[in-house]
Amino acid sequence: MTFYYGDILPYLPLMLEALWLSVWVTLASFAVGCVLGVGLSAAKVSSSRFLRVPASAYIELVRNTPLLVQLYLIYFGIGQLGFSVSPLWSALIGLTLNNAAYTAEIFRAGFASVPAGLREAGAALALSRWHQFRHVVLVPGLRGIIPSLTNQLIILFLYSSVASVISLEELTAVLLNINSDTLRTLEVFTYGAVLYWGTSALIAYGSRTIEKVMFRW
Repeated sequence: MTFYYGDILPYLPLMLEALWLSVWVTLASFAVGCVLGVGLSAAKVSSSRFLRVPASAYIELVRNTPLLVQLYLIYFGIGQLGFSVSPLWSALIGLTLNNAAYTAEIFRAGFASVPAGLREAGAALALSRWHQFRHVVLVPGLRGIIPSLTNQLIILFLYSSVASVISLEELTAVLLNINSDTLRTLEVFTYGAVLYWGTSALIAYGSRTIEKVMFRW
């Protein structure tokens, strides 16, 4: 058996287009999921039982069920109820809700790591609750969780490949189609592995750069 990667080169533009879709879905899901994650983390540590219990239950439910099952529930389950949800929207909703649960725990740990003295100083300065959260809790807390958020972003990008099972034409789905056309499994998925690895490496490098710029102090 011979291996020849040149046969796969004509498919490279198609792979890059699919890679861009994977990246776009990942970034959109991560951004919205982080916003939801901040809200969930605040609700989980709230003194109100009506906020704390549902938030805790949601986080535990999502973190202890497979993403694939969640995507099936959204794509096929909602369709069974008579509502049509496209593969793209199903992936966006599924990845966003999944990411929110994981980032909620990351934010909770980060905010809890802020020294009590800083919180007391914010209260002594008579800052409003919003300004205390923004300047005393959020910014110092983010400094310590950037690596964890970066890791979560990379994991979410790699998990986006699961969306191929609901017919989303992201990178893995396109790789499977190319493999069916060429029957060169090793060559096709070597290209795919390089694209996934290269994108993940760029995300990690970008995160380190942003961390240096944002937290020079």
